[in-house]
Amino acid sequence: ERVNDLSIYELHVRDFSVGDSTVPAQHQGTYLAFTDTHSNGMRHLSKLADAGLKAVHLLPTFHFNSINEDKSTWLQTPSLSGYPPDGQQQQAAVAAIQSSDGYNWGYDPDHYLAPEGGYAVNPDERVKEYREMVMGLHHSGLRVIQDVVFNHTSGFGEASNSILDEVVPDYYNRLDADGNLETGSCCADTATEHLMMGKLQQDAILWNAKKYKIDGFRFDI
Repeated sequence: ERVNDLSIYELHVRDFSVGDSTVPAQHQGTYLAFTDTHSNGMRHLSKLADAGLKAVHLLPTFHFNSINEDKSTWLQTPSLSGYPPDGQQQQAAVAAIQSSDGYNWGYDPDHYLAPEGGYAVNPDERVKEYREMVMGLHHSGLRVIQDVVFNHTSGFGEASNSILDEVVPDYYNRLDADGNLETGSCCADTATEHLMMGKLQQDAILWNAKKYKIDGFRFDI
């Protein structure tokens, strides 16, 4: 098969099933929704595969910072139906809880070698559930492409989620000649020109390809 024959469907794990009533309630918004072969979503993906779709591109799924994996802490946007369509109340209601709900694109990575627990039914079972998701997509005839965000980290310096700085301070992130953090990618840039940061990136890709049977990768920036 030629590379230019590859057709790709971009998909957000939570959006795929969080509002699908044909998915068991416990599975909605999670990896395991992709194992429910008779749901509307999976039947649709299977039909697309039969029609020639080759791969699903998942928005970031390794552990990121913006979602609390304890779902009991999540807040929900209240009904917006009572607000006028030309007012600002709807936007204000969404903004009021947006940092405490269960939704984010995931471009704020913490760990490159661990799946995001917020998409798991049980965060302690995230590895098993992630593998089941990939298996479900493969069984539907689709390859799986990961969106990988190696170009920055969500934490730096003394931040509580500054994971790599706890290993070797000021090594994994890119600094300018004066020792100031570079943020060209919007957040704390990583320094893949440094040997061990480059190795971390390569190891993460190989790990996901070998252990999770990922078929391809989309590099952010």
